[in-house]
Amino acid sequence: MNELLGNPAIQSAVVPFVVALAVSAALGRTRFLAMAQVAGFMALAALAIGLSFESLTATKKLVLLGAGTGLLALAVEWRGAPLRWRQSAAAAVLAAGCIWMLWRLLAQKEAGEAVFSGALATLYVAAVVGSTLFVSDDPVRGASAGLMIGLGTGALGVLGASAVLGLVGISAGAAAGATLLVQMVRGRAAEAGTSISLPASGIAALAGALAVFSASLSWYALLPVVAAPWATSLVPVSLQPAWLRAVLSSLAALVPMAGAVALAWLRPGAPT
Repeated sequence: MNELLGNPAIQSAVVPFVVALAVSAALGRTRFLAMAQVAGFMALAALAIGLSFESLTATKKLVLLGAGTGLLALAVEWRGAPLRWRQSAAAAVLAAGCIWMLWRLLAQKEAGEAVFSGALATLYVAAVVGSTLFVSDDPVRGASAGLMIGLGTGALGVLGASAVLGLVGISAGAAAGATLLVQMVRGRAAEAGTSISLPASGIAALAGALAVFSASLSWYALLPVVAAPWATSLVPVSLQPAWLRAVLSSLAALVPMAGAVALAWLRPGAPT
């Protein structure tokens, strides 16, 4: 059993998917389906990264921020303020968290470069999270976006020579896939508000930014990722059945993610 759980494929894909699927089955009829994605990611963190935070490395900060996306999802679902304000605030909080995660790496750069690089990283995280929240008015499209952003970012992490960040991205995508599968099986969109893929997109966006700063991923490979959520909006919400909308939305998001992977793959010195 220990050897099985030590397999990277099991850690990053199977375990997060199974855990998220179990939580999805319990929360599938509520507005809190996003918690399933947090649970799936934390399962990966426990197996591959560890939950000891004595030394707060950038990766450990990513784990803490990933766990915190659950609180942000709850905040988005709280109906005490206008929806777009809640969504914007959640994206801004994760963008600020990105600076905290990258702080030591930014401190190694000259002041001007650090400010410029940090600003681009925060914009990237805010753009990915914000656009995913926007299209998640339809939870099927939102879960499709989370699935492809997570899996694509996992591939980018591997191509950027960071196996750990690759596992993080894949786990986020696998967990989002579980929330999508529940909707496909039930034949209708979940009552999940707009937060369904906030955890998956937030974790994947942070992992992508960290791969640029700590690994060898080229920054321009992340540009198509921002388009992935918007690609799902090409699929009409009225399209039925839900499984067909899920498939077409995932394929639509796959196109820009494939472009991102191609940019990382074709760069000089990329792993073969």
